[in-house]
Amino acid sequence: MEDFPKHLLAAPSAAQPPAPAAAAPVPAAEDPVAEAEIQAAAEDAVPVPVPQVEDEEESQLPPFAVKDMNVLVVQDISGSMESQRVSVATGINEIFGDMQKRYREPCEHKATVCIIKFSSHDNITASPVIPISEAKPITMRDLVCDGMTAMWDATAIAIDHMNKHSAGVPATTYIFTDGDDNDSKMHTRSSVNEMIADNKKRNPMHSVLFIGSDPTTKRNAQDIGIDRVHSIQHDANSTPIAYEVCRRALGRCVSGDTQSTEFTQEDIAMSETPQHQHEPQTPRTPHTPPHHTDSQVSDSQLSEDDYAFASDDVPSRTFSSYRR
Repeated sequence: MEDFPKHLLAAPSAAQPPAPAAAAPVPAAEDPVAEAEIQAAAEDAVPVPVPQVEDEEESQLPPFAVKDMNVLVVQDISGSMESQRVSVATGINEIFGDMQKRYREPCEHKATVCIIKFSSHDNITASPVIPISEAKPITMRDLVCDGMTAMWDATAIAIDHMNKHSAGVPATTYIFTDGDDNDSKMHTRSSVNEMIADNKKRNPMHSVLFIGSDPTTKRNAQDIGIDRVHSIQHDANSTPIAYEVCRRALGRCVSGDTQSTEFTQEDIAMSETPQHQHEPQTPRTPHTPPHHTDSQVSDSQLSEDDYAFASDDVPSRTFSSYRR
């Protein structure tokens, strides 16, 4: 049984890194461009761990990959993903960092990566397909979260992309989301189901994995033909663990331990166990009342404006088209 890194079980992923010590006030920039640059610099300053191959001894590195692999990450960047930006950037960096170690020289096999980011139907973008050795770390600036969730449109684009760029080559597509579809215009779950079924027939070496924190995740995965060993429904606080098991599943596949990229029962159990069950519980005496923080609020203190019945996503403020 694999031991999960303790830092993944220590605290909810939604929490942001500790705030830096207070600094002297900086005068506001009068130039809008300067203000934008200051904001961008502040976002890039958020620490996002990036694995480095040269930081490890050869004996500590994972085994070389025994097959080629093309990886496609389909990442939700809708408005509700804002609180998950650090976890997402860290998770993708660790997946790519592990691949760089497995495909390091003199490995005889090749791997490529591509990221498709999506929110609203008019904001679906694809990065160029590049060798894993050329992959750069994801930063906070790369994850501007805004808009709604055109999940079916983005998934259809990913399947089409995989068919065109990975025909006859092992490939893995990860679909990461925190919500249900609410803005697709071109595709439905039914049409995506047909595309995935056709892909399985034409390219049995391809794997599509569906990972989400929305209560509809399992149903959506089943509806588009993705079985249990290719889907995970985690809670929002377990986002780092979800990316970790994705890294491990891919590592097992390219190392030859499994034929395709798939989750083990341990992966599923670990990522789907509520975060609070991983954390040690502090014993209380029978007469000690539970501790409440200022952030805990009863339902009676909330108004209807505090709830988002349909979606907590917000209308898109960006207008960019899908491009290959």
